[in-house]
Amino acid sequence: MAPAEQPPKELLIDHKYDQVVDTTLRRTVYGTGIAGLASLLLLRGGQSRAVLTAFGAGVGFGSAWQKCSKEFEDLTPELLRKK
Repeated sequence: MAPAEQPPKELLIDHKYDQVVDTTLRRTVYGTGIAGLASLLLLRGGQSRAVLTAFGAGVGFGSAWQKCSKEFEDLTPELLRKK
């Protein structure tokens, strides 16, 4: 689907959920990967590496949560509008 193309109103929520799942997976994996690489380069102990990697996963997931909640917040007025 082209970025400028909007789905029909019946499929708008489905389209948003697809975007939410994609964004959440991407940002969580990217956060985990970047923090994992940083922990390998900067830290020696296994526990400290695990903590930094978990922190990176949390940052990625939190970033995705914020973006997704904003997308659904924008969608809410359309759903509550009377027909």
